[in-house]
Amino acid sequence: KTKTGICLLQDGNQEPFKVRLHLAKDILMIQEQDVICVSGEPFYSGERTVTIRRQTVGGFGLSIKGGAEHNIPVVISKISKEQRAELSGLLFIGDAILQINGINVRKCRHEEVVQVLRNAGEEVTLTVSFLKRAPAFLKLPLNEDCACAPSDQSSGTSSPLCDSGLHLNYHPNNTDTLSCSSWPASPGLRWEKRWCDLRLIPLLHSRFSQYLPGSDLCRQNAFQVIAVDGVCSGIIQCLSAEDCIDWLQAIASNISNLTKHNIKKINRNFPVNQQV
Repeated sequence: KTKTGICLLQDGNQEPFKVRLHLAKDILMIQEQDVICVSGEPFYSGERTVTIRRQTVGGFGLSIKGGAEHNIPVVISKISKEQRAELSGLLFIGDAILQINGINVRKCRHEEVVQVLRNAGEEVTLTVSFLKRAPAFLKLPLNEDCACAPSDQSSGTSSPLCDSGLHLNYHPNNTDTLSCSSWPASPGLRWEKRWCDLRLIPLLHSRFSQYLPGSDLCRQNAFQVIAVDGVCSGIIQCLSAEDCIDWLQAIASNISNLTKHNIKKINRNFPVNQQV
């Protein structure tokens, strides 16, 4: 049986993040989203450089969250629809901003990054890197629905856990539309979000469990799969009880079928009275 679906993965002490499970006949694939180069240069680069221009309405077309004061990078949390920055496919929600016009902002506070962007001029060159595991603050609501203090041009302050979009949008002397003056140096370079293999669990002789180790406590809608060599899937959290049962039944069925097939192969080498 084959099966594909979206779940959450708890791996160590990190907050659960979204993964895609793909169950094949003999393997369970756990995949995460990554940004990869799909045309142009034949190599993968973890960092991208994008140059965009400011417009009067919409600014750079971006909003940001995060900052060093919360031990998290400043991340693009919103990209304006139907703008070239969004349509180009070179910027993604979840991109960490590493440099602005050559200025290293990896360890800057939220307000410091806001000020750098406000003073960046008509054109800004961003060096970004996609965060495979989007931090929890990206899930928080936008300013208008947020309990945090909103980003306000007149106040000069902003909250690192709310979208600072207004700071980036205001520029009274610019009437240009948002455009991309240059893209990465190699012509024809194209980036896409894709599901990439994070962990592969061979199902032959593997086992799975819903229980917390060393106890009789059962995890709710969650389980883990452990390969015969000890490689563990981590805790897979399903979206519902029905979904969890369906996954467990499908995995159990594939493990059982692999075991039966393997026994048949082994038995071919032995006389009937010595077969399993």
